[in-house]
Amino acid sequence: VDFEIAEGCYRYFGNMFKEIEECRAFELLRNGHDRGNYLITTQARIIAMTCTHAALTRSTLVGLNFKYDNLIMEESAQVLEVETFIPMLLQTSDSGVSRLKRVMFIGDHHQLPPVVKNRAFQKYGHLDQSLYARFVRLRTPTVDLNLQGRARPGIADLYAWRYKDLGNLSNVITDDRYRTANAGLTFDYQFINVEDFDGVGESQPTPYFYQNLAEAEYCVALFMYMRLMGYPASKISILSTYNGQKALIRDVVRQRCAWNPLFGEPAKITTVDRFQGQQNDFIIVSLVRTQHVGHLRDVRRLVVSMSRSKLGLYVFGRFSLFENCFELTPVFSRFAKRTRQLSLEMEELSGSKRLVADEDRDPTLVEDLQHMWTLLQEKMKIQFQAAAQAVASGGGMSQGALAPARQ
Repeated sequence: VDFEIAEGCYRYFGNMFKEIEECRAFELLRNGHDRGNYLITTQARIIAMTCTHAALTRSTLVGLNFKYDNLIMEESAQVLEVETFIPMLLQTSDSGVSRLKRVMFIGDHHQLPPVVKNRAFQKYGHLDQSLYARFVRLRTPTVDLNLQGRARPGIADLYAWRYKDLGNLSNVITDDRYRTANAGLTFDYQFINVEDFDGVGESQPTPYFYQNLAEAEYCVALFMYMRLMGYPASKISILSTYNGQKALIRDVVRQRCAWNPLFGEPAKITTVDRFQGQQNDFIIVSLVRTQHVGHLRDVRRLVVSMSRSKLGLYVFGRFSLFENCFELTPVFSRFAKRTRQLSLEMEELSGSKRLVADEDRDPTLVEDLQHMWTLLQEKMKIQFQAAAQAVASGGGMSQGALAPARQ
């Protein structure tokens, strides 16, 4: 028995000195950079980096005798073909043979390709084609995901036609957050037609810098209404198809609500192209153009626009322009089944349990931008009165009063 106890103690001390030996390198390496290199080459099992970072640090990693067997590239359909090869060359070969055993590409060639600003290189050199897309065009066997778990089934229908047999995971059908309707909004998705404001539709302060003031104001008004209904600002993003509109929306937000803690700012105000690979619960989209369809004619950009939201998607634009575009027909035929006036449930309270499938609705249809601002002012007045009464009675604030204060 004593011998077994002694063996146990010996193993314990052996493990202890082994752990101390592993820490010895940190006594010898004085700065964080050297310690980081030590961990990468001796301890790390999974290392994450961008292709750009791989290119910048390749010589360092090769000098450290960095070794790896497997490579996973996420969003590989949005990586330049030449960039794809860089992560494969971060180690020295053994006798002229690469150690790499397995390369896995994960991506979606139905969404936007890599960005190439030089149009000649892009169109005639095909530099905007990723290695992933090349493999798909060559009919290399692929594993296609056929179930989505991001969006409500109704929203997923807007882009499911682009994919082969795309269905829904059980969570988007059974979870309460997907079954419950968006408080204060009649529909989970809707296209809102926006006419000219003071006789002006799209404009160009400088060439190709497209803006649309009516849509910008409308998008911000809807954001403010959603904040009054209790939606957290971090769960709402506003997207545009043009940089000019993005700048205009940011100006309108800064003027209208950014300074007010009751509203704040959306999680992001950016372009559709920049938002690829990201998502949020509620997405507001401005299509900007009123004279020509523009680059939304690229179906891949349309798919990105429609697939960013989980619970609510509200698109602002000139319906008569986009519905006549053949490439956009599968999406706009679905939008056409619902009213093109923003439909609100003004009497509904934050936290309502109405289901998406419920037909018992009392919608208020917004006629135009001016009508929207009138309704918004009425809603703000009601909220402030409820808050004042709650404070005066000493009972604290009610559930609906100033609920947007939680960001």
